[in-house]
Amino acid sequence: MVYYHDFLVELPRYATLGKANDFPIMECCPICRAKNRLQRHGFYERNVIAEECSFRIPICRLLCPDCGRTVSILPMFLLPYFQYTVDFILRILLVFWMTCGCLCTRQLRRFYEKRVFGKLTEMELFIREEGCLEILPNIRKEKAIKMVQMIQALGKATFVRRWWRHRISSFMAAPLYHGTRVAKTE
Repeated sequence: MVYYHDFLVELPRYATLGKANDFPIMECCPICRAKNRLQRHGFYERNVIAEECSFRIPICRLLCPDCGRTVSILPMFLLPYFQYTVDFILRILLVFWMTCGCLCTRQLRRFYEKRVFGKLTEMELFIREEGCLEILPNIRKEKAIKMVQMIQALGKATFVRRWWRHRISSFMAAPLYHGTRVAKTE
């Protein structure tokens, strides 16, 4: 299971600190809700790409003594199973949609674009739950631009944490159709 934590540092600082980051101590298992302190269960390394730089960072794992399941402590700038940071993914899309500029390969940009278009309804619901009653455009691309700008204004830490707590899947996870994941969307 993934547990998001705001380390209050940006990616370069997190990478420099490595295993010396201030990892949280969890007194309650988020999976089974047992009131036991979760034990350190080691680290695994992950690639992170942002702009022109890439890092290999440690991700702390905790083990619940009651249920035996592990929890990975993920920094707010990451999404599960994605190497690019949240900020960079959103910027890739906005730059292309607004100026036709390209910050990455055409295939990667199109992959992210399909994922966002597949999540438009969920994104709109999320934004409405956050209290925004603004009328959104009906055109898919314009609606996506407006929602990505609203998400950026909300702040990545707030957005990532709130999305993860209220949704079944990650922000960029493949959309669900009739209870099953669809590998390829058109």
